[in-house]
Amino acid sequence: MPISRLCNAVLVLLLAAGAAHASPVPGYPFVHVTGSAFEAVAPDIGSLDFEIVAVDADPAAARAVLETRVGEVRALMQQLGMEADDAAVREVRQSIRKDDRTAAGAPLYELRCDVHINVSNLANWAPLAGGLLGKPNLDGFASAFDRSDMGSINDELMTQAIRDARRQADVMAAAFGRRVGAVMAATPDGLKNLGTAMGLEREEFRRPRAAASARAQEVDREQLLTVPSLKLRQPVDVIFRLENVPRRTR
Repeated sequence: MPISRLCNAVLVLLLAAGAAHASPVPGYPFVHVTGSAFEAVAPDIGSLDFEIVAVDADPAAARAVLETRVGEVRALMQQLGMEADDAAVREVRQSIRKDDRTAAGAPLYELRCDVHINVSNLANWAPLAGGLLGKPNLDGFASAFDRSDMGSINDELMTQAIRDARRQADVMAAAFGRRVGAVMAATPDGLKNLGTAMGLEREEFRRPRAAASARAQEVDREQLLTVPSLKLRQPVDVIFRLENVPRRTR
């Protein structure tokens, strides 16, 4: 790989071994590299969140609508062979609409409850989401996807990122007539303090990396039926000590 291309991906810092003790950076020659690994994987589990909203002049009637919709949701899940425990219905919230009233001037009551459904078999995703989209009183759909083996996937990505960092360090060290020594520091995030101290912090170090765990994101009705791939990126920042290449004895 050309050195110019590597320079866009790594920071190389060479310090003399006799640096002052008060220096905010290591007092020995080192190479600072950023390795990374990327993988797109298909999720195998997901979750669906939405609200049930009912408005009526009679709060009891509005609550009856909520209960009816919850019953319909559970019936759909049963048809798909899903467990009843896969759905969680949160506490009902009641409020009065300040700007809306009936024709007779009576206040309108708004009742809301949140529903969370865990989908352990994504073969049920399309029929579940599609069946709920057509129902009244349902709003604020949000979906999240994950992998049941995300821990092992993250471990492998970390290993690949470390290998990438070592490969880059070897190339850079050889270009300076040195060899890579022991690992002196490593972190899955950017070494911000070091970069700031040297005036070499890169903007992308401050961008948060994608979380490994699922997080519900609100989607429109067309996107709700889609199961997207998970794009995972794992960076790693490593400082290697630089050593002189031993001279060959004749």
